[in-house]
Amino acid sequence: MAVVKTQGTQAFVVIGDEVVRFKCLKKIGYGQDSFSKIDITCLDAKSKQYERGMRDPGEGSVELNYDDENLSHDQLLELAESGEKKVWYIGSGHSEDAPTLAGGVVTLPPSRSWNQFTAYINPTAPNDIEVDAVESYTFTLVRVSPVVRKKRTIAVVP
Repeated sequence: MAVVKTQGTQAFVVIGDEVVRFKCLKKIGYGQDSFSKIDITCLDAKSKQYERGMRDPGEGSVELNYDDENLSHDQLLELAESGEKKVWYIGSGHSEDAPTLAGGVVTLPPSRSWNQFTAYINPTAPNDIEVDAVESYTFTLVRVSPVVRKKRTIAVVP
C-alpha cells in the first residue's frame, strides 16, 4: 500500500517576478472549509431541510523556526505585513521540481502533486520565548478559495 509522506513538501508563492520557495517550514495547515445552510423547510414538514450554501474557506496556519540567514523567512514576514492575497502552491515530496513562471503564467511540474489555493497571512508576534527552544512564528493563513488538488503524473508500467 502506497502512502504520500509529507517529508519533502515545499511551499511556493509568486512575489514580484519570481517564484519564491519558503524554505524550512515546520507546518502548513489548510484549515477546513465549511458551508452555510439554506433553510428550505416547508411549514408542514416533520424536520428541517437544507440546501448547501456558500463555501467559507478555512483558516489554517504556517509555522516556522525563524532563521535570520534564511531570506525566505523575512519574505514571509513581509508578506504577512502586506496582507496581500497570493496564490500558494504546495508541492508534495515526490520530487524537488519547482514551479516556473513565464509571461505571468505559473507552470506546475507533473513530477509531484500540488495543492493550490489563494490566501493571505496575518502578521504575528514571535511565539513564546522559553527554555530549550528557538524563536518561532505561527502565522494565521486565511484562505479565500478552496484547496485545488492536482495529482502528479504516474508512469504506468506494463
